Amino acid sequence: MDLTNDIFYNELIEKIKKDLKERVKEKRYNHSCLVAEEAKKLAEIYGENPREAYITGLAHDIAKDFTDEENRYFVEKYNLPKEILVPEYEKILHSDIGAVVCKEWYDFSDEMCRAIKYHTIGNAEMTTFEKIIYIADKIGRTILPDDLKGLPEKSYNNLDDALLYFLIKQKIKLEESGIKQSDVTIKLMNSLKGDK
Repeated sequence: MDLTNDIFYNELIEKIKKDLKERVKEKRYNHSCLVAEEAKKLAEIYGENPREAYITGLAHDIAKDFTDEENRYFVEKYNLPKEILVPEYEKILHSDIGAVVCKEWYDFSDEMCRAIKYHTIGNAEMTTFEKIIYIADKIGRTILPDDLKGLPEKSYNNLDDALLYFLIKQKIKLEESGIKQSDVTIKLMNSLKGDK
């Protein structure tokens, strides 16, 4: 995949946008476009590839509105763990499936696919690029909740600080709803705290 080729790059954007329009709700499509813009901006700040960041941000939710049948198909096709089909995993299932779909449909690099896989619960060993997609997903919205209003500015100044800030806010919100934060996310938060 040669993203330095302008024609190829622009055609890939159009293909992903077409697929999104066919597969996700309009609100999700608009969110995906905002995430792509934020990802590109963050990539430019942190020395990552802005074109890779843009298309990864654009495609990160490609599997969000897949049917149960489509989800089962991709889980079987790629030999993904069957337990990701349980109801408790429902809100993050699209990240695992989106990663394999983007590899198949668009020939995304391994790191781009990992960024999609980790954009929901994170991972303690995330690369800068993966953190960019994670944060871009949180700030690529028309309206941010009051407790996250400062997140975009934080993310433009220090990616790890922004990530930790978001995870702490998320933990509080989940606990208020009686939901335990994922063990994977807790490891990520602890690794970020260890860096301070």
